[in-house]
Amino acid sequence: MHSNPVNTQNTHQDLSQHWSIRRLQGLDPHEHDFQEFKSSEWLSSGSDIQSDFLMLLSKQVSAFTNGAGGLLIIGMRDDGSLDQGVNTQLKGGTREWLEDVVSSSVTPLLKTFNVFEVTVDSETQFELDKAQPKANQSEQDQKNENGGGTNITKAIYIIDLPRSEEAPHQAKDHRYYLRVAGKSRPMSHLHLEDVIRRTSLPKVTLSKFGHFGEPEPDHHDQRGPRCFVMLRTFVHNYGRVMAKHVGVELTLPRAFIGKEVRKRMEDLNQTHYTQRPGHSSFFRYHSTPLFPTQEVFALCIWVCVHRNNMNALKSDAKLLWSVYADDSIPSNGELDLISFPAIRQAMEWVASQKI
Repeated sequence: MHSNPVNTQNTHQDLSQHWSIRRLQGLDPHEHDFQEFKSSEWLSSGSDIQSDFLMLLSKQVSAFTNGAGGLLIIGMRDDGSLDQGVNTQLKGGTREWLEDVVSSSVTPLLKTFNVFEVTVDSETQFELDKAQPKANQSEQDQKNENGGGTNITKAIYIIDLPRSEEAPHQAKDHRYYLRVAGKSRPMSHLHLEDVIRRTSLPKVTLSKFGHFGEPEPDHHDQRGPRCFVMLRTFVHNYGRVMAKHVGVELTLPRAFIGKEVRKRMEDLNQTHYTQRPGHSSFFRYHSTPLFPTQEVFALCIWVCVHRNNMNALKSDAKLLWSVYADDSIPSNGELDLISFPAIRQAMEWVASQKI
């Protein structure tokens, strides 16, 4: 069976790419709901962790994960420029230590996030030092910052905090935070209710859509040769809440739904048929609950390809779909009919036939 994937959109940057100094310098130099800059001194002073760091980190983690997610970058100033970086050996290993404290900085514990370490090489360090001379520091202060005069490695840290399915997350000051207008602010009661609702409703969407069996040629229509293609779809509960009531609706242009297709759908005795100008819809109610992570067959539909609708197929005629689950906002999408290999095969067969 050919499967058409369902498109998803990320709410912030794709972090699968390799982070580097060049990429950091190419970031949008402004803070916004999905990006926050913090200087190295926000985390540490020399080899000492700032006394309020864990509390401040907790607020940022709460804000990003309760919202749409984003990037917390340590080692960048408010204007988006890099500073000298953070000692990579804090607490025996800064990256490993950050991975531990980020997870435990909120309640419930954060399960999904990443900490990336971008080392500042000697050439870059020289350029950064030139950009921010330390004329106001004593020689002893500079030695303390550099680990007593020994050479140390420094890095910029990118903490990727995606939208959390375990939200709302409470910070260490017993408040809940959210990113609003580029700042991490305490959540209002309305915002808190929205997040709780987001994580307490099922999340069901179309997971697979493809043809089943071979196209069925037919010579019995007075208008000329035609070919029937069966398409099948599956739904997936990707949330953590059981869906008690699930329904799937498929809508096609009426040019692809004739009497024979309606008869086949009626014979299945699984769907409800409705019409609106130019379109026909088939709805099926899934009679059993859909548990978290469960994927099940949802609905099949036939498409009739003939000479009179070939131009519509070539003009990207679409199949529309909607998935309903309890009180959740319906999941919707569309697929080009011509994207299915079986539809293209049917078109080729119809075009090859003589009238």
